[in-house]
Amino acid sequence: MSDAALSSIAAAVDDADAPVGELLDQLQALTEHIDDLKQTIATQDDRIDDLQQQVDALKEDRDAAETKRANDRERLSELEERVDETENQITNAKAHREALVRKTNARDDRIEELQARELEKGAHLLADNVDQDRVTVEGNKLERITKDDGKHYFRVPGEDDALNRGGAVAHATADLLPIQRLARYDDEMLASVSNRKPDELAGKAWRERDQTGRHHLWSSGSGEIRAYLDASDLAEWIRVKEAGVSKKYSQELARRTMDAMHELSKNRLGKTKRQRSKDGLTYQETRLVLKADVDLPGERVSERTDGDPATDTAAGE
Repeated sequence: MSDAALSSIAAAVDDADAPVGELLDQLQALTEHIDDLKQTIATQDDRIDDLQQQVDALKEDRDAAETKRANDRERLSELEERVDETENQITNAKAHREALVRKTNARDDRIEELQARELEKGAHLLADNVDQDRVTVEGNKLERITKDDGKHYFRVPGEDDALNRGGAVAHATADLLPIQRLARYDDEMLASVSNRKPDELAGKAWRERDQTGRHHLWSSGSGEIRAYLDASDLAEWIRVKEAGVSKKYSQELARRTMDAMHELSKNRLGKTKRQRSKDGLTYQETRLVLKADVDLPGERVSERTDGDPATDTAAGE
């Protein structure tokens, strides 16, 4: 109700001649207006309470945020201290490591110098204890040998050990067959020292001789045959080992590799021809044969026990 309405009601009350009905209507209107005001006040009180709760909640959030910031600052300070401490530890560790490296290098240099002097005096040193690439001797050449005790040693070529440790020299690297020396290289070195692909493959194929059986490159023989290798098996093995080699070229490589193996073994490997049938056709196939009585430098021929007989027999050259 507006101020004008209130003034009208007040004037009517003051007017003694005003009709009673009009006074009652205006009184009713005044009562309703008072009720409306009470409702508005109640609503505003509720709104004030809500706003107060929001203010209190915001204060709590602010206090919590300030507490968290304080905790974060404290944690950050602790982390910065730990970082500084860790950096100091890392610096000390690096300095310690560098000191150890210098000390180790100095020790290694002393050991290598002592080894070089002992080798030049004729000593035979265990191969596992010698870094061949770091030991410098007169002539800049060391020879790897095997003694009666089965262990490997290094020596200056031709020098005899006055202490005779490990027994007599069973064989030296110089005594090995060319194919044995090639087989000792890893694939990368073998490729670099081989002048021909067949020689490289010959060295790799000779390594496979330690594994014989039905699903391996070499097959176990019987009687006077220790092991043998067929051209067809070698060609298939070459196709597996050498990427991009066709079947026809693998057969040509197998033939040339067998020739190289025969030559590099200094005829320790015999070559034979045998009849073979496949798909109704009969043809001759080359076979490399290692006889049981063949002497290989550095290898001892072990007596064979019962073994699977070969599917067909052939005598070596």
